[in-house]
Amino acid sequence: MTARPTDTRRGIILWFFGAGVVSSLVDIGLLWALVTGPGMWYLTAAAISYCCGILVNYGINKYFTFHDGATNYISQFATFAVISVSCLSVNLCILWLAVEQFALNYLEAKVIATAIAFFWSYYGQSRFTFRGGH
Repeated sequence: MTARPTDTRRGIILWFFGAGVVSSLVDIGLLWALVTGPGMWYLTAAAISYCCGILVNYGINKYFTFHDGATNYISQFATFAVISVSCLSVNLCILWLAVEQFALNYLEAKVIATAIAFFWSYYGQSRFTFRGGH
């Protein structure tokens, strides 16, 4: 039997990070598009783009990071979404604080907020959503 890249804790964290990078690119790219295109308010655009990013993140983490074969998709995604929404709350608060109080550009602030929220997301998703995956 061949070892998978995610058979170790380090491998899981690296794949989780990679999934986060991909979903963050979707999130930040859509945030930029919504703000610069239709001129949407940055916090509304951030909430919408974040929700799109979590869909990408769920798929990558379920099938590639945790190799989770559970078929209880609705309850599992509900758990994933609750943890992701708590991360969204952290993300939006940091984003608002960085833009409104520290005068950072909204994209710079988004990168900082995403990096901070990563740690809670990993803990929550690995302990609650995909606990049976490894």
